[in-house]
Amino acid sequence: MSPQVKKAPKKIVARPINHTVRVAGKIDRVAIRMYCLGTGDCFVLKFFSGKTRKYTMMIDCGSCKGGPAEFKPFLQDLVQYVNNSVDLLVITHEHNDHVNGFAKHPDIFRAMEIKEAWFAWTENPEDPDGAAQELLKKRSSMRMALQNAIHAYKKRHELMRIDADGKAGKTAYDGIMLDNSSAFINGLNTLASINLAGEDETEAKALPGMRIIKEILEQKKVKIRYLCPGDIVTISQAAGIKFYVLGPPQRRDLMFKNGKEGRDVYERNIALNQCSLAMNAFISLKEEVRNDVPFAADFVVEGDDLEAVYKAPVNRWRKIDDDWLSAAGSLALRLNSHINNTSLALAIESVATGNVLLFPGDAEYGSWESWHQIRKWEKKGRNGKHLTEDLLNRTIFYKVGHHLSYNGTALEKGILMMESDDLAAMATLDRKNIAEKWKGTMPNKLLLKELIKRCQGRVFLMNEYQITNRPSLQLDPHSLGEKIYEEGRTRDGKTLLYKQYVITSL
Repeated sequence: MSPQVKKAPKKIVARPINHTVRVAGKIDRVAIRMYCLGTGDCFVLKFFSGKTRKYTMMIDCGSCKGGPAEFKPFLQDLVQYVNNSVDLLVITHEHNDHVNGFAKHPDIFRAMEIKEAWFAWTENPEDPDGAAQELLKKRSSMRMALQNAIHAYKKRHELMRIDADGKAGKTAYDGIMLDNSSAFINGLNTLASINLAGEDETEAKALPGMRIIKEILEQKKVKIRYLCPGDIVTISQAAGIKFYVLGPPQRRDLMFKNGKEGRDVYERNIALNQCSLAMNAFISLKEEVRNDVPFAADFVVEGDDLEAVYKAPVNRWRKIDDDWLSAAGSLALRLNSHINNTSLALAIESVATGNVLLFPGDAEYGSWESWHQIRKWEKKGRNGKHLTEDLLNRTIFYKVGHHLSYNGTALEKGILMMESDDLAAMATLDRKNIAEKWKGTMPNKLLLKELIKRCQGRVFLMNEYQITNRPSLQLDPHSLGEKIYEEGRTRDGKTLLYKQYVITSL
């Protein structure tokens, strides 16, 4: 069952956050800037000790839509804001809405000073166990399979259209089939836009943004770390801060695991029917015709009867030579979830106060569950809790996973453990800049309602367009004051560049 959620009050008065005694040189304040590129992630975190900036961290750079011209004003502001230098660049995972910004204006990042970069262990080309290479090979195979299936399905659709247009006795059924086929292709294109390099790509390469940023880091000889769950990192320039690596999981079953709706994750806004598929069929698919029959041979019509059955108008619906291609939808969803679960998920802790910032990338349920199974963290939290549960209890800032979708935030093992009265959240969702097919699942209404309640209205969406339960109706963010909340625009005021939230007592 979904959690019982109390109705949020119409107006919430911002309550002051308790201040702590500052220790000289220790980080005590953080400014979190969310660039409003469109549905996709690009964050800059500036850590301060008093008025002195100590450490600058950038996480991802991408958006669902947009070309170089659309990206340019945001990247120009970013370069100016960080003074063309970041201490740490974090790439959470290889989806276009997290990395394609690096491909839009690579010269900007070639000119930028990047002192260190972090990736998940799944990107390590020299992983000693070979597990990362195996996953990368699997990802490449799934991409190739999806690419081939999409091309084949589009050819099938075109043949259906030509056949229907040429029929003397065209029926309503033909129109319905074409409409359904068009909708399916639209859905596949949506998933392909996030997971594939482009329609013209003939090989299953890494995404352009990921390829380019890795090339830049190699050319600049930037120090790179590939992090594993359970790693704890401290950095001398960021005194008083600890980075806890939560994911991605190292177990394959958890990387591909889905949570149960209403118990592990929130119920979907709409149901998505899925079917299984033999991926090897898609991988081997080139230009040749293929017919993977989905039933026993006894039921296959062969010989002279075959032509008669297929040509009889009343039996046209029985023709399923390539109906198995519809399984491409299941493959696309599985590839999408798999890559989400390779997200480098980080919890950033202030040692002085115990406050935690949570940046999970787009981790789905399998990853969230794995955080609670990190063995070396058992009973390491306060009051003998698992350290992951303790970190979630102390979380005061949450970068909402996967653009407020139902499967981007765990329920019992996630948001319901976030107990701090100081909790705030940012969600990278802009329904003006998102694929149409995602609008049915983003935002998940139950998740948004729960966040508004737990954050007492401090939920900052990239854009509240088409959001019925708008967080700003509960708490006007500008009422928090300029030292806590800020918005930046282009000089003409037409484009919102960023939203920024400052935690004054980290």
